[in-house]
Order: sequence, then C-alpha cells, then structure tokens
Amino acid sequence: MIALYRRTMRKRADARAVGTDGKRWVRSWINVYRTETEARVPADEGGLGRLIGEGLYSCVGKSHSYNGVQVVPGVTAMMMREGGLTTLSYDPATGTVRVGASVSVRELKTYLRDEHGRGLFNSGNYMEQSVIGALATGTHGFGPRAVMADSIVELTFLDGAGKRVTLKRGDPDFRYVALSFGTIAPIIELVLETKPLEPYVSVSSMSRLSKLDELKQGAIAANWAVMPYTDPEDPVIMLHALAECHEAEKLQAHPEPKGGSGKFAAWVLKRYYALDRFLPALRRPMQRFIDWLDLKQSERVITDPGDLDYLYDPKPGLKENRAPSITRGLFSTTYTGYNLAFFVPLERAPAVVKFIMREADALRDLGFYLKGIISVRELPGTAGPVFAANAHWPVAAIDLFADPRDYAWLERLQRLVMHYEPATRPHFGKSALGPDFCSALDDSHLAELMRIHRQHYPQGRLMFSERVRTMLGVGRPLPGESAADAGFA
Repeated sequence: MIALYRRTMRKRADARAVGTDGKRWVRSWINVYRTETEARVPADEGGLGRLIGEGLYSCVGKSHSYNGVQVVPGVTAMMMREGGLTTLSYDPATGTVRVGASVSVRELKTYLRDEHGRGLFNSGNYMEQSVIGALATGTHGFGPRAVMADSIVELTFLDGAGKRVTLKRGDPDFRYVALSFGTIAPIIELVLETKPLEPYVSVSSMSRLSKLDELKQGAIAANWAVMPYTDPEDPVIMLHALAECHEAEKLQAHPEPKGGSGKFAAWVLKRYYALDRFLPALRRPMQRFIDWLDLKQSERVITDPGDLDYLYDPKPGLKENRAPSITRGLFSTTYTGYNLAFFVPLERAPAVVKFIMREADALRDLGFYLKGIISVRELPGTAGPVFAANAHWPVAAIDLFADPRDYAWLERLQRLVMHYEPATRPHFGKSALGPDFCSALDDSHLAELMRIHRQHYPQGRLMFSERVRTMLGVGRPLPGESAADAGFA
C-alpha cells in the first residue's frame, strides 16, 4: 500500500513538472535509471542556443529508452519534447516532411495522414516519444526501411557555440550523424521521406517455428513471438506478417482454422495471459500445456490505410501501443517488465532464440523467468546510417522481457549471445551498452563519430550517458555517478 502511494505521488509530481524549468527527476521508461537534474524547456531555437552555452548539458526526447541512454546525472537536461521547436511542414514536390525537435511521433503521423494522405516508412509503436529522440536511439519497426533513421534526408543541429549545422544525405558526415545515439545534440530539425497511405494484407498466425518460412511466403514484413517455455526443438510461435494488397493471394494463412480450433485457441490464450502476468512460477507448466495442446489459429485482415499503428494492430481503428490480436496479451508485458533488445544476423535468429530458451530454462531454479515471449522483428533490408542495426546485412531484433528486478539476467543472456554471435549489434535504447559492442560497430567508425563530435563540440559541454561513455571509452565517470561521487574512479 505504501509503495503504491509513493508511485502515485511520483507520477503526479512528474506530471506537474512537465513544461517547467527547475529541479526534477528524469527517468528511463521502466524507471531503472533515473536522476534528479536541472531541467530546461527551450522555448525556441535562439533560447536553446543560449542555454547550451551556459554549461554541461544533455538532451532528452522523452526518456523513452529502457537502458537510460538519455539519463545523464549532474548536467542540465534540455527537455526537447516539451519545448517550442514545433516545425512541421510537408513538401509535395519531394514527398518529404520537415519536423522539429518538440514534435512527437503521434503528432507527425497524424499531420501526415490528415493533411496530406502520407505516412512514415516505419516507426516504433510508442507514439509520445519525440521523433528526433526516437531516431537518435535507433527506433525501428520491421519489414522494409525498418530503421526510422534510414528515412532522414537532411538534419540540422546546433554545435557547441549554438550555431546551426546542416547535413544532407551524401555529405561525408551525414551517415554518422543520422543515428548518433546522443553524441551529436541538440538536433533541432529533420527532413524525412514519406510514402502514400496504403492498405496491407495482414495475417496473424499461431503455429510452430518449423513452419516459419511457410507462414511468411509472400510477406514483405514479419514479426514473430516465441513462447520461451514450449518445446525448445520446435517452439510455439505467433506470427504477424504483412503483404502488399496486390499480392494478397500469395500470402496464405497457415494453417487454416478447422472447426472450433481458432476459437478454442483464443479462449485458452486469453486465460493464459491473465495468469502469466501475475504467476511467473506457473509460466512454464502453462506454456508446456499450450505446447501439448498444439493449438492452431489464423486471422487474415486488410489493414486500414488511416490506422497510425497498423504494424502493431492491423485491424481498423487505432489501438495504439498494442500488438496484433493473437499476441496482444503477451506483448503487453512491455508495460509491466524490463525490456532488453539486440540485433543478430537474420538467418541466425531461430538458432539464437533456441539458445536463449535453453539458457533461460536452466535459470529457473534461481527463480528467474522470461516474461511472456521472445519477440523477433525482421529487418530484411539494409540501411544507410553507419550505426543502424542493419547497416551491413539483414538482421533480426531480439526482444527479451523480465520483471524489473530480474533485468540483470537479461544482460547475462545478451552477453552469452554475443559470445557465440560476434556480429550482434546494439539497440541504443534497449541494449546493455558496453565496449563488447565496439567490434560489431567497427572501432574505426566509432573513432570517426568521436572525431565529428569533437569537431562540433570542442567546448566539451555536451554530455552523453555513462553507458555510452563506457562503450566509447571516453573519460572517467561524471559527477553525479556513484563511482565518481565516492572517489572510486
């Protein structure tokens, strides 16, 4: 009861602080990383330029990352999402949109849809984050052009003296700055490519991993979720696949529901979801039971072109921040647990998932359980920004969930995957960042990024999180970090 009261009071205090300058707490999405800092809400570009000349600062888009990459202790936090940088304009000649640092993903999507009948190539499903904050941390969806930053054609940032610097696609430094995980900031404007609104064929299926290729035939985008405590040789999966409407006949829903099996599967899953969230000790026997039932289910719908969130909820009408109906209860674990994610080469995804299942199952005697599902979002193309997940080859985003108190086990699982798959790349808002990622990101690319950083911020006032600093090997802990304050480092 006391804990609930404290959480309620904290949320009310956080809500009252929005839009105001002064001391306040800045927290990562699940509140694992947080610090009290001096917040500043920039009213306009000129005011922001003056603020960054006053001392050490960082930029916060919404603090929507799980790993605290936007939480920097001891420095002034520019609350970009709350400010007045609200540029939003569409150019019909080029099909691009110019967007300011205070604009949210929801505002951008709504503007494009309602005013111009356009949409983004891809985005994450958390719509309150700022567009620029989402891009800086590598936010992605799945399918073609999956990484949001791959749609940037121009960006403008303020350097350490508060002066504008604009880079365009094709400029030598552009592909580094387009996804720079906070090392270039504040980015104040972007120009993004858009696409016409269009419907898709969406198939959501419950089946087995061995059927994955068959399920995906004709799909341009695929997102699959694995029940981690089902058969490790051929686990139960829920697949959401999208195909272009003119290829509707090529995407076959497999297997077709027979008799009442589809309704029975929905009935079982609905009750499983209710128990899974609150009784983790029953998670394995319940999933084993579902595995034994060998349930099959399939849904096939045409998405609504005007739905802002068709990637995650394909039925008409916006049910934001939610998953396709078959997996909806499982994906809602995002809001009740810690999420850690990383990227592996696409063809390695099934083997990585099976490995994680076996390692997680071996930790049950220590009281650790993965929460709900292992999510796999396929990014089948390649992207331009150097630090995009799929900069070199197609990848799969592996998302793991656990109760917040158990998130350290997720970091252990990440390290084990990296040991056997050196090409594992980080999600800058969800991975446990550290120097182990440097080889996959290429040390020469990281060195070039830091050269660009030093070129534009020679004053040394732009700070980025301790996790990024540790990964890049740039300096000792900052004041405000426990190690520095204790005199340990």
